[in-house]
Amino acid sequence: MRAVVATRLGGPEVLELRDVPEPKAGPDQVLVRVRRAGVNFADLSSTRGTYAQAPPPPFIPGLEVSGQEVAGERAVIALVPTGGYAEVVAADRRFVWDAEGLDLDLAGGYPLVALTAFHALAEAARMRRGETVLVTAAAGGVGSATIQVARALGAGRVIAVAGSEKKRRFAIEQGADLAIAYDDPVPEPVDVVVEMVGQPVFERLLDSVRPLGRAVLIGWAGGEIQEIPGVLDLRARGVGVFPFSLGAYRSKSPDAFARTAAPGLELLRKGLVRPPIGLVLPLEQAAEAHRLLGSRETMGKVLLAV
Repeated sequence: MRAVVATRLGGPEVLELRDVPEPKAGPDQVLVRVRRAGVNFADLSSTRGTYAQAPPPPFIPGLEVSGQEVAGERAVIALVPTGGYAEVVAADRRFVWDAEGLDLDLAGGYPLVALTAFHALAEAARMRRGETVLVTAAAGGVGSATIQVARALGAGRVIAVAGSEKKRRFAIEQGADLAIAYDDPVPEPVDVVVEMVGQPVFERLLDSVRPLGRAVLIGWAGGEIQEIPGVLDLRARGVGVFPFSLGAYRSKSPDAFARTAAPGLELLRKGLVRPPIGLVLPLEQAAEAHRLLGSRETMGKVLLAV
């Protein structure tokens, strides 16, 4: 089968299209014939050697897919620990979900961002109806999904932060009430911040969180990891900070993840959340997909057509 292999650690240049043996299904696994594979910042981190859950090279990147089960041809979406950039991938059956009613040409970009956003808001932040949510990197895959999930969970106000006027308009289209630039003042106190850019942004936005508010840190696309203030500082603010990784949660507590993912998946099935797909490239252009995502030139999800 064809697959994109990360031959060594590095940037997009390490990705090569190769012919490799098809995987074999292990115990409690199913084989999925891939139609679309989602491209995520975690994939970039994996090839750079900075994603804790990634195997050493050579390996096949890719954490989410849409397609059909090889046995039975059931339409599915799935999360996988690795291997999505390929014609066939082996997936833990607990993380393979029926895709009836979903467009498989789009749904390969749904599960990772939708479930990351859902867990950040519903499980980590314990967002309540009527609360004000602020989202950084709001035009990206996770950011745009977080706007939609916040709306679906009953947020009173959603404030998006994005780096260009085009991206701010895009965030408004996803359901944000207001979109501001990174150097704009936050116009009101917020209850929940979902932050994924890095330290300078997090440090400034922390002042906008009201007492008993929460900040969830789910990445540092800008390259500088957030530094969490000490206990005395947070105690004085009355603010909680929760670093969260969906991959770490899934690998350490798979049964719990299968349970908490269920209501997030229902948001997809009901059409309340539809993460926007910004770009689809053929499998052989995986390196270009990584380059574009890393340059922050994209909006919404990037997919590979397999």
